[in-house]
Amino acid sequence: MDKILCSKREAAEILGVSVRTIENLIVRKLLISRQVGRRRLIPYAALVQVARRDTPIITGGQREGMVPEKQQ
Repeated sequence: MDKILCSKREAAEILGVSVRTIENLIVRKLLISRQVGRRRLIPYAALVQVARRDTPIITGGQREGMVPEKQQ
């Protein structure tokens, strides 16, 4: 039987990102997770969803490709 949930570390390896990126996606509600006891687990189906959609890259507090607003 295949596992249906994975740890943050396993999720990071599957997506090829850092554990911190996984944590950021969870906090920003871009990645569904479940609290099981003291562990935070991510459904494999949620990883597939993240991999299939275009998630904007946040750099320096701004979305890549966006023009910053002019300050007045």
